[in-house]
Amino acid sequence: MHHILNLALVSYLIGFVFLWIIRSFDKYEKEPYIKLILLSFFGGLTAVITSWLLYLKIHPGQTFLEAIFKIGPVEEASKLISLYLLYKLFAKDFDEIVDGIIYVAAVSLGFSVIENIFYALASSTPYTLLAKRFLFATIGHISFSVYMGIAFYIHKKVHRNYSGLLWAYLLSVLGHGLYDGFIFTPSLSFMFLIVYMALIVFQFRLLRLTYAYSKMKKTLAWSNMQLHTTQNNWTCCNCQAQNNRLFLFNSIKIYQCQNCGQAIIEKKDFIKILGYFRPKMSIKKFFITLENELISVRNIKQDFSFYHYKKQRLNTPLPTLSEWLKNKNKQDLTRYHQNFEGRIFNHLGFKYLLK
Repeated sequence: MHHILNLALVSYLIGFVFLWIIRSFDKYEKEPYIKLILLSFFGGLTAVITSWLLYLKIHPGQTFLEAIFKIGPVEEASKLISLYLLYKLFAKDFDEIVDGIIYVAAVSLGFSVIENIFYALASSTPYTLLAKRFLFATIGHISFSVYMGIAFYIHKKVHRNYSGLLWAYLLSVLGHGLYDGFIFTPSLSFMFLIVYMALIVFQFRLLRLTYAYSKMKKTLAWSNMQLHTTQNNWTCCNCQAQNNRLFLFNSIKIYQCQNCGQAIIEKKDFIKILGYFRPKMSIKKFFITLENELISVRNIKQDFSFYHYKKQRLNTPLPTLSEWLKNKNKQDLTRYHQNFEGRIFNHLGFKYLLK
């Protein structure tokens, strides 16, 4: 019994590290740890019991087709059912789209931990097995299911999304089935790492996409910043005054000209602002385009600001910059959903968010 408890604790702690990493990507409003712990425990238990009941009728073998048509469908359905059954446990905190990824990750973590324990108990090197399964199985289980988390959020909070849930379920089943299928087929085992890395890449691309849709971003306004004692004598490009005071916005430095009130922002902090308010844009491409235009004129008047080429600083009225960021983020999302990847993910229900 003591051995089982040790395995359970080690497996859970290892798995929770990855959930903590995912939670850390939630820039705007962190989910409470207690809810994630409770959901990972009860959600994982519910999903495992559901899978066990389904496996009483469905008896999968370890072949490629069995992984695609039996293992993937059973285990991903179990996670989605668990999310539905335990929804009231986290409903009050389920207030932005990234939460869908985080809470389904908690269920997947719990499912994987229990599964890991069963495998470890049958192994002669249980702790080595747990470490390997954390790197692959636990992270894999979370990556399979992110699509269902997004579709589930849209279904509960935005618009009835049954087609999106079905599409998400099929994507999760496909990812899960390919993952197991390549493990079960020695001649195709070289494909395993490709599928595994692709699942992780898509997971974090979806995280960035959900940040772009988040309603929890702070407004870029002086009232949402902390005044710092630091001052400097940079020349304001708008009024030529040299008296500025420093404000902090989520650790981003923004200076305010005390004469005309405009914001003065260094390039490195402007990049942070773009990452916060326009997560889907290509920041590198944006500055290449901007600075190529600046080579001939040394500075440029954009629709939102005055950018000084030599000083690498932005001068702008803050409300104007805030509105520009908001409008450009909408344009980023519209363009994204017109490309191939965006069109695929649009079926998860993002079309209801674009309206």
